[in-house]
Amino acid sequence: MSIYWIARNTFLEAVRQRFFNFLLILGLLMTALSLALSGFDFGGNELKFVADFGFGGLFLFGSILAVVMTVQLFFAEIDNRTAITLLAKPVSRFEFVVGKFAGIALLLAVFVALMALLLGIVLALRQPVLAAIAEQRGSLAPYFSLSGLALFAVLQWIRLLIVAAMTFFFTSFAQTYLYAVVVSFCGLLIAQLQYVLQDVAAGDKTGTFAKIAAGTIAQCVPNLQLFNLGPQLTLDAAGVPAGTVLAAAGYGCVWAGILIFLAFAFFRSREM
Repeated sequence: MSIYWIARNTFLEAVRQRFFNFLLILGLLMTALSLALSGFDFGGNELKFVADFGFGGLFLFGSILAVVMTVQLFFAEIDNRTAITLLAKPVSRFEFVVGKFAGIALLLAVFVALMALLLGIVLALRQPVLAAIAEQRGSLAPYFSLSGLALFAVLQWIRLLIVAAMTFFFTSFAQTYLYAVVVSFCGLLIAQLQYVLQDVAAGDKTGTFAKIAAGTIAQCVPNLQLFNLGPQLTLDAAGVPAGTVLAAAGYGCVWAGILIFLAFAFFRSREM
């Protein structure tokens, strides 16, 4: 019950933040403005261009939201001394960590759902128009799957949960707001480029020390590139094997769980 109330209060507090509303409006406008591209002749690639535009905006703004709001809401509890009040009651630090993370997870779910909904409307409006143009030209009509977009949105939510959990981990021992934000964005960048570290570790021309260092770092950070399945799920009639989707979802949930457990381990010994 404590987890529920902490999650609920965290979500309501986050929704009232101007930063959340600003990012949400900016992301929705960015997606909606892609309709302006209908005046240009992209041929059969227009749908993919608009989709990639929306996918990029979803992850970009979602990542900023996951990092900044996680740090802001955590330090707000510390600076306002409300965390001490909560933990003085029969609320464990584990319940505090899980409740805060659950509130952030719900916030990210709302953000992803709204962004995906608007992107789905944009793509659904353009697909028939482009299909008619393709028929006149005798070319293949572009494909769009609404269910594939919904599935991709779920994967992106899990991806952002990893970002939020990673941020929570760094925030659990950070002493300042700025340090937590900077380190979290650095961690996000490394996770985005994890495949590069894997290539360095497997390279024949790489030195032994560089191989060991790159391989070690690659094993310690999640690979966020595994979730880049948007074009295949949404615009490819062949789709993506169910095993690949389930593997990505399971991978994300495991990493989010590990990072939250580590966050709790550090937060448990933190001086309040």
